[in-house]
Amino acid sequence: MGIVLSNEEKKSLFAFLAFYTLSAAILIGVIAYMYYKKELVAIEDKCSIQMSNAALMVEKELMNAQLEESEYVFASPSPNLHIGLFGTDGSKIHSNLENDTVLLSKRAYKNNTHEFHIDTLGIPIFGVKYIVVEGQEGKKSRINLLTLISIIAAFSLCFVGFVGYVLSQILLEPIRSRMHQLNNFIKDSSHDLNTPISALMMSVSALKKKKELDMRLINHIAISSKLISQIYNSLAYVAFCDRDIVLDEKFDLRLVVAQSVRFFEDIAAVKGNNIEIDLEPTSVCMDRSRAQKIINNLLSNAIKYSYANTTIRVKLANHILSVTDSGEGIKKEDQALVFDRFTRRSKEQGGFGVGLDIVQSVCREYGIKIKLESSVGVGSTFNLTFAKVD
Repeated sequence: MGIVLSNEEKKSLFAFLAFYTLSAAILIGVIAYMYYKKELVAIEDKCSIQMSNAALMVEKELMNAQLEESEYVFASPSPNLHIGLFGTDGSKIHSNLENDTVLLSKRAYKNNTHEFHIDTLGIPIFGVKYIVVEGQEGKKSRINLLTLISIIAAFSLCFVGFVGYVLSQILLEPIRSRMHQLNNFIKDSSHDLNTPISALMMSVSALKKKKELDMRLINHIAISSKLISQIYNSLAYVAFCDRDIVLDEKFDLRLVVAQSVRFFEDIAAVKGNNIEIDLEPTSVCMDRSRAQKIINNLLSNAIKYSYANTTIRVKLANHILSVTDSGEGIKKEDQALVFDRFTRRSKEQGGFGVGLDIVQSVCREYGIKIKLESSVGVGSTFNLTFAKVD
């Protein structure tokens, strides 16, 4: 599935690719330049050797002709090289050079079109004092080398740019996914907060019109306030858990569970659910507020996903806390995902998808083992095993 980018994201992506490609181009350019300089020395050495060997062959032929007292036949030892024979006064004796002007005072040099090698004979032979070798192999080799380096550099730059683009897309994918989750989270937050707030405002408005206290309205206000409080506690923990002051202490977990059950009884009653408890004294050592967050989120989760007019069972025995609901259950393939942040078991039930993430976070912090047992259409049981305290 392709990623649709906003204008700001496109600008950031292009800026990243431009900087990435420019950096790669500079690096490739430096490597290419160093390679070119190295190969250029090798080309010049090779050409120098070839031209020097050609001059020696011409000198050898001149010497053989002189020893045999035969006529010297002028010929170039290589089709790619041109030869010029000059006398002591610089006059041309034999030549097929393409340049008319030659600097006989130099041993080797090059102009814009050719390279030259001048071999000076100690004793002139047949009047020949200077043997000049002219060639273009060095220039051709340099052009070929530059062409090859340019092609490789261009291909490398395109490849690096393509890799950078692919990497940026790969890096953007989880960011886009997270942004999508956050957008949904904000929408769901607005919806879920609106329900208890609207109920609270309506109840307060209706209560003002009555001359006597209406316990039904008071109950609605209490339930709405509790829902808002639970939502706030969950969001505050997600946002500021790293700043919370943690105070580990030894206490009876049974008392905290009982307190949370009393808090959620009114909320459960709205759906006709009742909470059944079976609690044994259980000593634990941890932050009391974090323990309450675990229990509150498990109870809230159980109420949310239970069928109406069913029983939610809470049991605490042998350092194992079990919260069982009678609801739609969780598919086996989805059970590992319910603890991920912003993941919800059902869109119809609302929620933020942070409750079980909080539970898992606290359990990891204190080494509490979590076990989920669930059957579709039957319900789910969350078992938390706490460490024993002496």
